[in-house]
Amino acid sequence: MMDGLAKERVWLALRVLSARYDCTIRVTNTEVETLKSYLHGDLDGMLVDDIAVAVIRRELDGNRIRSLAKTA
Repeated sequence: MMDGLAKERVWLALRVLSARYDCTIRVTNTEVETLKSYLHGDLDGMLVDDIAVAVIRRELDGNRIRSLAKTA
């Protein structure tokens, strides 16, 4: 089960990805920086879409690991 912050990060990442195909969705620089801050490291060369996908993957992987730990 994802916590509230994890859900917010995934929701924001999905908004970023959706904005590419829906011109009514606006993503601010602050929102992009929020996603970048979660990943840490040098992300200057990465596309915003790649950053969003990386955030979603990290959350899903973390959620899977937490679920496995509970069953062990």
